[in-house]
Amino acid sequence: MERAIKFEIPYDKDIINTIEGFNEITNFCLRVGFESNTFNKNDLHKLTYYEIRGESDLQSSLVCCARDQASEMLKREKLKRLPFKKEFSSIRYNQRTFSFKDGIISLSTIEGRKKIVPNIPKYFSKYLSGEIKSIVIFYKNNRIFGRMITEVQTPDKIEVKNVLGIDRGIINPVVTSNNQFFNSKNIRRVKGKYTWLKAKLQSKGTRSAKRHLRKLSGREKRFVPNANHILSKTIVNMPFEAFALERLKVRRTKKQGRKFNKKLGTWAFKQFQTFLEYKAENLGKTIVLVNCRYTSQVCSNCGYHSKSNRKGIIFKCLKCSFSLHSDLNASRNITELGKALFSRLSVNEPIVASFRQLQAT
Repeated sequence: MERAIKFEIPYDKDIINTIEGFNEITNFCLRVGFESNTFNKNDLHKLTYYEIRGESDLQSSLVCCARDQASEMLKREKLKRLPFKKEFSSIRYNQRTFSFKDGIISLSTIEGRKKIVPNIPKYFSKYLSGEIKSIVIFYKNNRIFGRMITEVQTPDKIEVKNVLGIDRGIINPVVTSNNQFFNSKNIRRVKGKYTWLKAKLQSKGTRSAKRHLRKLSGREKRFVPNANHILSKTIVNMPFEAFALERLKVRRTKKQGRKFNKKLGTWAFKQFQTFLEYKAENLGKTIVLVNCRYTSQVCSNCGYHSKSNRKGIIFKCLKCSFSLHSDLNASRNITELGKALFSRLSVNEPIVASFRQLQAT
């Protein structure tokens, strides 16, 4: 499995100039590829490499990294628009342009190799035993940051005996099938506070207000990931070997209204899933994804399906009169879908099932 190790390195003008030069070359390759209507790496190499090498002090392997990144960006946009890299956005180092040994990183720069000692938090020390595949460096707020991508041994999968169903929502970010509710009252309170403070500071417009806005923005960006880390860690440490979640695709539409769309925009459901996946992988546990259709409309007691079963937060089956909180009912349905998949398949990767598929088996 791959893990990212975040770190900070001391201020170095040569590294900053290398970042700037790398991004300038990437933008040049982007323009040439867009004008030539190609994202093929070999074509881009022939069109740009020798011109770049004649005018730039960037090491040849870094030039190839810049070309490859330009190719991937053009491919992602399908040549429909010209992408652009900011002056100090992240640059990639491959195994020919860096080395890591005894806690020291050696990086290629426009002035030759630089040996630096990164400031790596203690939390990431458990991943340093793995093989370092690549390094990403970027410059922000007068500081140089980086990420090392390392490959470590994947723990053996634990035999699945119990599956926990997890229903995700806006009011209750997570409701689990073992009757636990994790509501968003505190999250909404803090976000409301930030929204109010931003409006007040923006109305002032002074230099001091703008400085406080920048600080506030950083705090707000860190708040939700921190909440999702705490939540995912709490759940992954529960006595279950597997976790079943819905495969969600959320799109905002005009019919839903501006107020509801704003709530959807601040709902970090995918981030929670990502955090849960890698934390579960660290423990040898499994994540399974199931089809989200009808999980809130099917009775978890008798299996009767009707759209009228649910009215807001109350679920009451029209057939057997079973009544339950609608989110808890959905989480129990998700559990059953997950169990059905494990009973039929050997699960190594996230897979999907629906009620119709289960009914056909």
